[in-house]
Amino acid sequence: MKNINIGIIGITGYTGIELIKTLNNHPLTNIVFVGANTNYGSYINDHIPNLKLTKRLRIKKNMEILKNDNIDLIFSCLPNGGLVSIYNGLKKLDAKIIDLSGDFRLNQKSHNKWYESKRNKNTFKDFQYILPEINKAKINKNKNIANPGCYATSILLGLSPINKILKKSEDIIVDTKSGISGAGKSGKLEHSFTECNENLSTYNVGNHRHGPEIEQLLNREFKKNVNVIMIPHLLPIKRGIMSNIYISRNTTFNEKNIINEFKKYYSKSSFVKILDNRLPEIKEVQNTNYCYIGIKVLPNNKSLLISCVIDNLLKGAASQAIQNMNLLFGLEENLGL
Repeated sequence: MKNINIGIIGITGYTGIELIKTLNNHPLTNIVFVGANTNYGSYINDHIPNLKLTKRLRIKKNMEILKNDNIDLIFSCLPNGGLVSIYNGLKKLDAKIIDLSGDFRLNQKSHNKWYESKRNKNTFKDFQYILPEINKAKINKNKNIANPGCYATSILLGLSPINKILKKSEDIIVDTKSGISGAGKSGKLEHSFTECNENLSTYNVGNHRHGPEIEQLLNREFKKNVNVIMIPHLLPIKRGIMSNIYISRNTTFNEKNIINEFKKYYSKSSFVKILDNRLPEIKEVQNTNYCYIGIKVLPNNKSLLISCVIDNLLKGAASQAIQNMNLLFGLEENLGL
């Protein structure tokens, strides 16, 4: 197969940097364009320590990508609202798009509620939401991909194997914690080292955009209507997510049976590991595309804990986007990862 010519817009954000570092090790990709809203004119090699590209790539303005007619795939690492505003222009390139923002994750009604950007309802039909371990069999190679959010990835990987036992309108509590890089290069005071170091704080409780994203996929793939109560926290570390999912019932849970269900569900997965007799730690998955999951039935046997850890910049963003690229172009799912 010939190499896939890649264009990346929004290259100087955390996910853009992780994307180019990972693509640099992929045997069938050729990066032909990198764009940003800042630092254009300089070389991307100079902004990423220890990055050894086979060629020096000059950063151009994002919209200069329209001058390229040899691009097969565009990765958009723009912030929320960025791709929506330029999508009609990019369509002229006749290239596939993988969007790492939230612009095309939610249906039209939910998008209007949770995002400020205005989206033409017809453009949503051009995208599909693919979380490989859950719905890769439904991938349409003629459509673009809305890459899942980081929190949503960690939580959906923990809930999908038990979809059969989820009850209608059940409340599921998720205590979830992310490293500071999850906020991107925001420049906000609350994301500064002084505020975050030696601290733990909650934010967007009951009001996080990944909540409806989780509920939407569970409903679409498994016909389950559940209420995900997310309590996000900001951890004083660079990268990583831990999502602890709690389900309580009047009936009992069987820990061994649940672990076996998880192992069966992910038996063909290259990147999900089910742990025996212990819970995972964030450091085990940092700088990887892996998700580690641990399961614990609490002493009363009526409360279930599912603990999932991922790297928010990789499995929660950049490397999962490459996993989706491999599927979109008919390659081995774990190629280059």
